[in-house]
Amino acid sequence: MKKWCTVVVVMLCLTAAAQARPDLNGVWNLNAKESDFGQTPPPLKQSEEVTQAGEEMAIAVLIERPGTKQSYTLRFRVGSGETPMAKLFPETAPFRILSVKGEWKGAALIVMERVQFQGADGAVEARYQLAAGGKRLKKTTHVTMPGGAFDTTTVYDKGE
Repeated sequence: MKKWCTVVVVMLCLTAAAQARPDLNGVWNLNAKESDFGQTPPPLKQSEEVTQAGEEMAIAVLIERPGTKQSYTLRFRVGSGETPMAKLFPETAPFRILSVKGEWKGAALIVMERVQFQGADGAVEARYQLAAGGKRLKKTTHVTMPGGAFDTTTVYDKGE
């Protein structure tokens, strides 16, 4: 009886852990009407393509604004230390991601980035959560820079 109870408890824990890690795979397209960029004007176009294989993550970001187009891919292993990213961006780029790391908090993926903007160090923390039966991805972001902090909420719809 004691062994059976232990097996049941372990199975329940494994099931809970599996449910806590949703499948974020897919192309997610910006829903600007549902998003809140605060004082920053919304981009013309934005998407994030998430490739998730176990704890290995890749998030390919595409942002188009008038006169500029930016694309980069964050690659990291959830639960491990920081992954260097500085080589993705030229030394002269006004915005650079220096490193990234990720962790699960329940059903949310938390992605933390060390960044530089115009030479000043800062941090970005993004919380990714599925909604609408897996058809919508909500990303709440907290940005901290020497000049202050701000929050944004970006809503994405799953691409076909």
